[in-house]
Amino acid sequence: MITDYYNYIDIKDKIEFLFASKGKQGTIIKIVSFTLLEDNLWNLAFGDVNKGNFDGSIISNNHDLLKIIGTVAKITYEFSATFPLRNIHIKPVDEKRKKLYNHVFRRHYAVINATFQIIGLKNGIEEPYSMGKVYDVFKLKRRII
Repeated sequence: MITDYYNYIDIKDKIEFLFASKGKQGTIIKIVSFTLLEDNLWNLAFGDVNKGNFDGSIISNNHDLLKIIGTVAKITYEFSATFPLRNIHIKPVDEKRKKLYNHVFRRHYAVINATFQIIGLKNGIEEPYSMGKVYDVFKLKRRII
């Protein structure tokens, strides 16, 4: 269960969301966006709104990382609840985020796995997620009960 997250707003039909990170660097507007990649695979992109544009490469260092991760997770669950047949593609933009995302999936595996089938991609090869491996990309498929 996600308990620590920022309030967010849906700005585009449950595929784009905004929220404000509040911390040592002040208030920073963040965006979470889902875009169609192919067939039924939707990319989850996340970053700062910088001069009116999306920037997924900025490291804000606002000292609220756990709350930001909780907010992105909450939005991901909402997107998936709204569109349960859409699969989610999560690809880190750099090595630092790759380490972070792998850590998040390992640490919260039981909770994520209860709702989603997790697939890991390493060197372009897809496999069921294994906690002992480091993946380049993650795919989430909502479990339909």
